Amino acid sequence: MLAVASTTAVGAVAGCMGSGDGDPDGATDDGGNETTGDESGGPDGGTDESGSTAQTGTILGDITVENLDETSHTVDVIVEFGGEIEEWTTETLETSGDSTTLERNWPSEPGSFSVVARLDGDSVREVTPADWNDPDCFNLFISVRSDGSVTMASGTSGGPCGSGDADADDATEAE
Repeated sequence: MLAVASTTAVGAVAGCMGSGDGDPDGATDDGGNETTGDESGGPDGGTDESGSTAQTGTILGDITVENLDETSHTVDVIVEFGGEIEEWTTETLETSGDSTTLERNWPSEPGSFSVVARLDGDSVREVTPADWNDPDCFNLFISVRSDGSVTMASGTSGGPCGSGDADADDATEAE
């Protein structure tokens, strides 16, 4: 009986130690704020027996597309969740400085997804949350550079991922 009580106590303490995500010293990229997901109590995002919140996957926040080139471009943006296309939109961006934030027509729950950007019908770039170490939530910034190439960067603050507006200046580019 004593062995069972000791095992239970060790398990409870280990559960309070954190998940090991983030830096070796226990710091997290988001300042300790966790996205709680679904509060319904199920295995897909509710609370477990210890009262902590479980989340499977990443929340896709806002997607902003901008043109930094002097010529106009057409960008197709395709959002896939679980292998199913949730959004496919085509944006025509005029010359340098033109940008738009897409209307969110994809799930707001965490999940497994990819985003594809196709420039002028031929140049394709695809990203997944794994490109940024699977954060809880991120906003995506798709940029057409002045040389006509496409870059994709993410930010984990602002918009649906935090307070205030999502800001490309705080974004990290995918490798």
